[in-house]
Amino acid sequence: MTPMDAALIAEACTKSSVVWVRTVASPRNHLAWHVWHENAVHVVYGVAEQSLPMLTGQVEVVVPSKDSRARLITFVAQADLLPSGSPAWVSAADALSASRLNTRDPHRQRDRWSSAALITRLAPSYLVSAGPGDDGTPAGRMPPPESAAATVGTHRPWHLRGRAGARRAGRRPTGG
Repeated sequence: MTPMDAALIAEACTKSSVVWVRTVASPRNHLAWHVWHENAVHVVYGVAEQSLPMLTGQVEVVVPSKDSRARLITFVAQADLLPSGSPAWVSAADALSASRLNTRDPHRQRDRWSSAALITRLAPSYLVSAGPGDDGTPAGRMPPPESAAATVGTHRPWHLRGRAGARRAGRRPTGG
């Protein structure tokens, strides 16, 4: 990878707080919040955190534009699981913890991560594509997977004081 490609990836990843990741085995991209730390994307996932597939080996990473959410750059990264408690894990956990929004228990967050979550380092290998992105360039999102679950639209919920504009039985028209 050229120094220009590395700088472009670093700039895009520091500006965006989310990336789309796709493993070789998965046909879908998965949205993940991340932190750019020590020249790599770091993500935490698992119990009580974001739900991602196991990230190992080569992973495709799509960085959306912060302004338009269109695909800005795509690169292939080497995904390495950081061993819990290792110096690399501690450093990544500090960076992730500092940027973590809406945590339930910040004092025990690192303990929870060490026992029930994974931290993976996604080190860029090579740049696949780069471009300014526009509204016609999708960021990697896909429609939800097919499911037997459905919402039945036959029942209308009860509303206090009725629905706006609905006529109720026995209502007298107001004179003017």
